Amino acid sequence: MKKPLKISLIVVGIAAVIFVGVMLSYRFIKSMDVIENAEINQAATGNHVLLATQGSKFKDSVMDQVKKDMEGKNVHVSIIDTTKLDKVKADDYDKVVLFTTVQSNDIPENVSAFMNANKNKSIHIAVTADSGRWDNKPKDIDAISEAS
Repeated sequence: MKKPLKISLIVVGIAAVIFVGVMLSYRFIKSMDVIENAEINQAATGNHVLLATQGSKFKDSVMDQVKKDMEGKNVHVSIIDTTKLDKVKADDYDKVVLFTTVQSNDIPENVSAFMNANKNKSIHIAVTADSGRWDNKPKDIDAISEAS
């Protein structure tokens, strides 16, 4: 193999490794934390609401405010991480709220799968995005924010 071709292949290889490393680092840095399950007003006799979310500074502060606002109300609120949606039966809840993030230009696959599996259920969705871009946006979105 000729020396210029060998050098070119090495340079392209190094560039590819750097690119993949940067992309994986970006994905890791931007990924959401997994939250602990929580119950608010578990003995309430009113509506039972599922709130599926992810962990981030912004979302954690929103959940803290939700907990304060709902304390003592006649509404049972179950808070879970979106990664656990595959274990949820939407029919067990009067309302379902998904509070998720657009990552890599779409919401997480398991959130989309949950929405598709429960099209007959009234699901309210609030979405946050770093970039403000979301190419595959579903029709019925209740809110979108660029804070994530």
